[in-house]
Amino acid sequence: MTPRLERLFGEYHAYHRDPVNVAIHKVAVPAILFHIVAMLDWIALPVRVAGVPLGLGLVAAVAVGAWYLFVCPRYAAVLVPFAIGCAVVGRMVPRPVVVGVAAVAWTAQFVGHASFERRAPAFTDNLVQLLVGPAYVVALMMGDWPPAGERDAGGRQGDSDRHREQRGE
Repeated sequence: MTPRLERLFGEYHAYHRDPVNVAIHKVAVPAILFHIVAMLDWIALPVRVAGVPLGLGLVAAVAVGAWYLFVCPRYAAVLVPFAIGCAVVGRMVPRPVVVGVAAVAWTAQFVGHASFERRAPAFTDNLVQLLVGPAYVVALMMGDWPPAGERDAGGRQGDSDRHREQRGE
């Protein structure tokens, strides 16, 4: 992980301290990545690769994958195949289902921030955080984040201030 990604993770982490919101993100961020790539792939490019029309979603997945490869090859090894898979699966899923996934995933994200985190999403301050979110979720799943010093005795991410206040801590 590059120092830049570590700094971006630190910024993203500041907006994601509540365990419920983090759990929502573990489901909603991959769903959002799916719908973005799938919807972008609805834009066909005038190019065919091995007889298959090339869509903007696949091109975007590869371009963003290059950034992930630069900042952390370990996460790119997960995110690039996932994003390419999103383009492939997105072509098989009816468009109304993709729109439904988008609506549910974004609603869940905003509910998580409004009800549990009580803070706007990180991307409202820095649009690069839209790229950071998927890598952050991969880092959480791989146990690479948060840093060991910010985990509780069970290895979990710390609670939000609101949850500590509710418990009287």
